[in-house]
Amino acid sequence: MKPLTISIGIFLILVGMLTVAGFLILVEPGNGSRTQYVTTAAKLFLFRHGVIDELSPQETQTLYLSTCTRKCHSTDVIENKPRTAVEWEWVVDRMNTKDRADLSISEAGSITEYLQRNFLSNVPTFLPEQTMRFLKRHLWKSDFGEDDIYLDLIYIPTLHTALLPYLVAGRSVGGSEPTPGEHFVLYINTHQGIVPPWDLAELAILRDGNGHEQQATNWQVIYDDGQQHHRQGLLSFPPLNSDKIAAIEIEISLPHMRKRYFLWDLPVPDYIPQEEDHTDV
Repeated sequence: MKPLTISIGIFLILVGMLTVAGFLILVEPGNGSRTQYVTTAAKLFLFRHGVIDELSPQETQTLYLSTCTRKCHSTDVIENKPRTAVEWEWVVDRMNTKDRADLSISEAGSITEYLQRNFLSNVPTFLPEQTMRFLKRHLWKSDFGEDDIYLDLIYIPTLHTALLPYLVAGRSVGGSEPTPGEHFVLYINTHQGIVPPWDLAELAILRDGNGHEQQATNWQVIYDDGQQHHRQGLLSFPPLNSDKIAAIEIEISLPHMRKRYFLWDLPVPDYIPQEEDHTDV
């Protein structure tokens, strides 16, 4: 009986070796070696099933390519359309079904972080093109990066509160009317560092054109990516009598950085969509 057991064991080992050898010969390794391909595939399998917690940047890219571009889309469809951090989260969540990407929780999180890091938009992309042109022209102000901290601030006057659900991640506001006052959607992004847990209500001042200033009354974080790279929130101030004001300015004093200034001319016009509007902004 013992020789038979040994023979079966040797046979199984040989079959396993031949299977691995055949796999190494037949697989398409891409830009790396076949051994590297098999090693990466094994790590991705272990990551999917929670055996390991982290992937290297190259392994994360392989995960993205093997799930998002081989199963669903070409790279151009994804990479030529940068989105905000929360929008990428929405996209991955929408695509993560059994008949589409079928990702584990860890895979979805890793791919979301990859897309946020490499194909980030500072402006929302889910709004119609004409609405975006109006937003950029009249409501949107940006300050591009000291110490790798990028601020984008959108003024939402009472006239345009219908835009809020599209600009504040559509979650915490719950579709309710905002409290009376002046409201601004603030995006904070960093590419290399982290976004500290600032209370923007303590760091922001609103000035009108008549020399008056108001401290912010509230800072509501609407979205945080969990990695301290992307944060979005609603910054609020007491109401102004905008009929008598020609401009407003927001000053944001981030610790150990230069002050940031954002200026809007008033009044903000009504938004009237045009069927043919090709004006550049």
